[in-house]
Amino acid sequence: RQAWCWASYLEEEKATAVPTKLFKEYQSFPYNKNGFKVGMKLEGVDPEHQSIYCVLTVAEVCGYRIRLHFDGYPDCYDFWVNADSSDIHPVGWCEKTGHKLHPPKGYKEEEFSWPSYLKACKAQAAPKSLFENQNATVIPSGFRVGMKLEAVDKKNPTFICVATVTDMVDNRFLVHFDNWDESYDYWCEAASPHIHPVGWCKEHKRTLITPPDYPHAKHFSWEKYLEETSSLPAPARAFKVKPSHGFQKNMKLEVVDKRNPVFIRVATIVDTDDYRIKVHFDGWDSIYDYWTDVDSPDIHPAGWCAKTGHPLQPPLSPLELVEALEHGGCPTAGCKGVGHIKRARHIGHHRYV
Repeated sequence: RQAWCWASYLEEEKATAVPTKLFKEYQSFPYNKNGFKVGMKLEGVDPEHQSIYCVLTVAEVCGYRIRLHFDGYPDCYDFWVNADSSDIHPVGWCEKTGHKLHPPKGYKEEEFSWPSYLKACKAQAAPKSLFENQNATVIPSGFRVGMKLEAVDKKNPTFICVATVTDMVDNRFLVHFDNWDESYDYWCEAASPHIHPVGWCKEHKRTLITPPDYPHAKHFSWEKYLEETSSLPAPARAFKVKPSHGFQKNMKLEVVDKRNPVFIRVATIVDTDDYRIKVHFDGWDSIYDYWTDVDSPDIHPAGWCAKTGHPLQPPLSPLELVEALEHGGCPTAGCKGVGHIKRARHIGHHRYV
């Protein structure tokens, strides 16, 4: 079979790729090589519970991506990040910055110490120089821990809810929804399209979702709520104006398959809204289409895989679909047998007993 290439594919399809300038720096072509090696240990955010920092090991390196493993837990909880992810930190970072580190399974928090753990595991800490985010210039922002705002619930994107800034690291802060559990928390920057100042919903005639069990939900007043919680609103000037993202229907790009994140596939934008795009994997059934945030680190310009040395899954051809069905096996047309059937039953590894 002839090697697949973007240039001839775009010509055949009479299609255009998403212009590189529309991607954020961390989605675009990296300047450095991926220096992580299998076995290196580090600290990082649990993607399913973004307020939690865990002990992690590099389990696989592929191009500019790394698969991370939660120490002491089954590998069905492993997850992928890019080498320049803001969610990963060197060994000792939590202690240095006053964050709580969840130790590996079987270790008590107060007993865990990195030097003795590395010695016991005969393991190496990932060198500090590999962490791009440690050298980022921190731009002062008007956000402070404890300030209130209105924020989109990413798991239910039609909801805009009462929220609080609960943590700050470099140029990012953690958004927590008042009276909800921490599994809804997420990290964002001042220019995120998901956050708004207090009073935004009222001004834009949108429904503001009040905290569960809040007694005055029917007649919610920010003024009263701020007084009751002894909090300050995040100042309106702290929210950066977000230019329109510029992604358009029918443009093509490379996207991590969230159902099986080892793969990056050729994809087409089939719909857009203010802060998301709906992606379709070329050649696949549209039942696999899904919405993703325009600021997701899992979307990349055409050519990203080739540039970073990561395999790219080309579009499925009609012939491949037929062959897959004829040969039996998995009922998912196009499946190559690298499945996600072993994925975790529990949403978060720390619930695993």
